[in-house]
Amino acid sequence: MSLAPAAPDAPAPTETPVGLTWPKFRRWAVRRLIVMLVLLTLYVLSIGPMWWAWYSGMYVSTGSNYWVIAFYEPLRLACHIDCVNSVVTAYIEWWNL
Repeated sequence: MSLAPAAPDAPAPTETPVGLTWPKFRRWAVRRLIVMLVLLTLYVLSIGPMWWAWYSGMYVSTGSNYWVIAFYEPLRLACHIDCVNSVVTAYIEWWNL
C-alpha cells in the first residue's frame, strides 16, 4: 500500500453514444406499423368465424359471452362508417352462407 498519489489514468477513448439514429428509428417505426396492420387485419377477419358467438352474446344471452361482445365492440362502432360496414357485412355473409 503506497501513500503516493496514483498516476492519472489514460484518457478514456471517446465512445459514440448508442442512441437512436434516424435510420434505426425509421426501421423500428416501419416494423411496428407492419405489426399493427397485421394485427388489425386479423382482428377484423376474426369476426367471420366468431359471428354467431358475438350474435348470441349480443342479442340472446349477454351474460355468457361478455368478453366476446367487449372484444368486438370497437369493430361494431367502426361499422357506423358506411364503407367499413359494407365490407364487414359482405365478409360475414361470406362466412355464413
